[in-house]
Amino acid sequence: MDKFVDMKTRFSGVHDLMKFRVTEILLISTEYDAYILEEDGQLVEQIYHQFNDLSIPIIPRIHWVDNSEDAFEALQKTTIHLIITMSRISDLSSYEFEAAIHEAYPNIPIVMLSYDRLTPDMITRIRNVSCINRVFHWSGDNKVLLAIIKYIEDQQNVEADSKLGVQAILVVEDSPIYYSQILPIIYTEILTQTRCLLLHAMNVSHGLLRVRLRPKILLAETYEEAMGLLVTYRHNLLGVISDVRFPKDGVMNPTAGFELAERVREMIADIPFLLQSEELENADKASGAKLRFLNKNSSHLMQDLRNYILEDYGFGSFVFRYPDGRIIAEATDITNFEKIIRDLPDESLYYHASNSHFSRWLRARAEIEVADKLRFVSPGPIENVSVIRAYILKVLNDYFLRYQSGLILDFEGLSKKDMDNAFIKLGTGSLGGKARGIAFMNALIAKAGMADKYEDITIKVPRSFVVCSDIFEKFMAENDLYSFIAEKPTEEEIAQRFLKCDLPAATQENLRVLTQYIKCPLAVRSSSILEDSRILPFAGIYHTYVVPNIHDDPKVRFKQLSDAVKLVYASVFYAAPVQYAQNADIRIQEEKMAVLIQQLVGELYGDLYYPAISGVAQSYNFYPYYPMKPEEGTVSLALGLGKAIVEGERVYRFSPVHPKLNPLISTPEEYLKKAQNAFYAVNLKTSSDISVRAGEDYIYEKLPISQASQDQSLEYTGSTYSAEDDCIYDSVHKPGPKIVTFAPILKYNRLPLTQIIQDLMNLGMKAFGSNVEIEFAVNIPKDKGKPKEFNFLQIRPMVIGREALQVTLDEPRDSWCFSERTIGNGFYQSIHDIIFVDPRTFDLSDSVQIANEIGELNTMLANEGRRCILIGFGRIGTSDRWLGIPLAWEQMSQAQLIVEVDTKELRPEPSLGSHFFHNLTATNMGYFHIQYDNKEKAKLDWEWLLSQPVLQQTKYVKLVRRETAIEAKVDGRSFKGIIYK
Repeated sequence: MDKFVDMKTRFSGVHDLMKFRVTEILLISTEYDAYILEEDGQLVEQIYHQFNDLSIPIIPRIHWVDNSEDAFEALQKTTIHLIITMSRISDLSSYEFEAAIHEAYPNIPIVMLSYDRLTPDMITRIRNVSCINRVFHWSGDNKVLLAIIKYIEDQQNVEADSKLGVQAILVVEDSPIYYSQILPIIYTEILTQTRCLLLHAMNVSHGLLRVRLRPKILLAETYEEAMGLLVTYRHNLLGVISDVRFPKDGVMNPTAGFELAERVREMIADIPFLLQSEELENADKASGAKLRFLNKNSSHLMQDLRNYILEDYGFGSFVFRYPDGRIIAEATDITNFEKIIRDLPDESLYYHASNSHFSRWLRARAEIEVADKLRFVSPGPIENVSVIRAYILKVLNDYFLRYQSGLILDFEGLSKKDMDNAFIKLGTGSLGGKARGIAFMNALIAKAGMADKYEDITIKVPRSFVVCSDIFEKFMAENDLYSFIAEKPTEEEIAQRFLKCDLPAATQENLRVLTQYIKCPLAVRSSSILEDSRILPFAGIYHTYVVPNIHDDPKVRFKQLSDAVKLVYASVFYAAPVQYAQNADIRIQEEKMAVLIQQLVGELYGDLYYPAISGVAQSYNFYPYYPMKPEEGTVSLALGLGKAIVEGERVYRFSPVHPKLNPLISTPEEYLKKAQNAFYAVNLKTSSDISVRAGEDYIYEKLPISQASQDQSLEYTGSTYSAEDDCIYDSVHKPGPKIVTFAPILKYNRLPLTQIIQDLMNLGMKAFGSNVEIEFAVNIPKDKGKPKEFNFLQIRPMVIGREALQVTLDEPRDSWCFSERTIGNGFYQSIHDIIFVDPRTFDLSDSVQIANEIGELNTMLANEGRRCILIGFGRIGTSDRWLGIPLAWEQMSQAQLIVEVDTKELRPEPSLGSHFFHNLTATNMGYFHIQYDNKEKAKLDWEWLLSQPVLQQTKYVKLVRRETAIEAKVDGRSFKGIIYK
């Protein structure tokens, strides 16, 4: 036992490890950017959630500022360890402020976090700015913050810590986008190993030691930088992960990775060396050089990288074997490790102990003290196995003093009362974009005192539960679903496979508890890390499922809810998001899905359940008419569930600044024809025991407005058309057909709806630093004694304002398409294909068939990797087949420009479905609206188009392909666009 006392003394110096810790961060960004990055405290949990029961005080704290004056004031008042600047700061010129900080505080590392896809010139420029330590790319995954903080800590500590034996992994990569993806993976795997024993709630000092003893990550972007680190830390390296093409001698070298590998092998013969490249010819060269190789273009690259780290760096499971190699069992964590050792056959225990396997496995997990205690096990005769076993178990049990069962603590122990008003999360990962936005606005509403600002109406967020993104990752891994997805199954096969799989056990238990406490309809919605972000909205791309959750049997309610969660997971891999991601030049494998479970807003009318009002408000109006202005925004309202709005059906649209302004409709009879003619509800009687299945429309019931009149739910939203007087009366108490006009609210202010909307949009715009869109639902109880409820459902930034690229339009000469009603901004110069609906054969009654024919031609272009101009009649992407062509996103994914054309008989408002427009603008698509009989503001030369060479045609649709590229321009400032001949 004396030698174990010596071991304790030997490692007492470990307390001097990691002297530099990032505990105070200065973040310079807009308010919403700050909230995303910290996620209202979730950053702390992302980095140190494994310590949540240890009360460890050393956790990072973020100080947020949005201007240079406040930044210098914070630096004067607080000891800052790390400065993170966003690349979009409205009041700062590029790098001038960073240079000023560096001059005043040269010892504080500065990291730039960018939304933009950085060009090589931009990267070179940043490298030449001495004040910037490193630039990282923000893709929506908050784990990049973990990587940034850990990387800065490693950079500051590695020189001193390496002298005490702490090891390191060298990553050589010149692309900020790529190393921003792989560093979180490497750090996550390393911290997962250190978490194995921390989950047993060890004491604070031991927990800190394990974190401090973990391997460091060294990052180099050039050959010279890599060699410098290699020479300095060659005795501490676990391995090297390197790109093939990166700068050497100041220029891009296509073989720098191979040259580096040769030098490394000269210095360290057996070190693991992994090459990564987008150029497949390097795979054969790597094989010839006996180097491991990963293809950067692989759809499962990140999973391959994770597997490599687990296998080659000893971070995987401990595999218990017989001496002849036969596998007995695997231990994924220290708990299983201990349990297996209790009953492990003597010959296997002796074999592993005598070869120091136990010690090596624990050392890879930064369990230095435990590893060294087991290293000194001297097996002796095999008869001593019982003594060895007892000793090992004693050593391990000393570390299990505060074992935790692994239940999700944020959900554990909540009472039904707690669930009535709380925003609750299950898991430790990201909330995802949609849930994050809701949580953010929930905090802002409370901060601004808006909840009870207006008399007789409460502003609130409905009860919300978030299944965090880590549970998605566990679900995928536990059921081996990434391998299944790699086989490219159909959507139906994906849905069926996901439904057959089990959610993680702890998640199942939590969902059972949730359905026991809550018995009302629930909306199960996607909340991916990219969704509703500044990068891409992914709006309407993933599926939402409504579960009735009213069945008397809790087992039925649990199955409905868990199946809905699994189908939201499945929708990540459907055609629409995959093609959407491809168009945006991102890998769908980067996506991680959280799930938002919300109480469905509504009132029960017999067996029907729906809200009095659903709405979408945008702070920017793409199509204003006098006296409206774009910056005054626009609102779309609908009776019933909001499905009618987001899918572009007939709804009521108005300006919140001019709520009494009538729509541009000439006569009351025309108003009656163009007003909302149906609404969506859930029939709880027919759906209470349904089986949730792929496709989300099975739960909805589309009903005529006359049904709402029978339900007496039109008091605040309806008017009456009198055929006798050819007049519309703003009351539902007169005889005649009912029309949804919202006149009682907009004209007579029976509810302060417009004031609430303006308040929320102003809050959102100030916090986001951009235009925003919000979704909401208003519930008006039949019980007059209960307050009315304005339920805030969602917020997302609007992806506009890309007018920094100044586009100058020529006169519309030599053009075949011109419009003054466009969306987008930029030049389009590489399109050779046009898909268009033939005006000579167009028949609106066959709009579904037309959509399928367009989808067939779109698939052909997708297989060829070609983009196109898409031209159709009425609304494109609407779910109402009588308003236009009901295309799904995957049927028009190859469109770079979309042209919607009116006909004499078909003149709906332009496609105002919010999902359509968010995805259109976010992916830099252009949009033209060709009004009927308005040649001054729009034209389309059908004669020219019909004369072009047809490559493929169907009954209603033609595909034209030109040898010379088509040139188009869209000016986002004037809303004008031209497509040239």
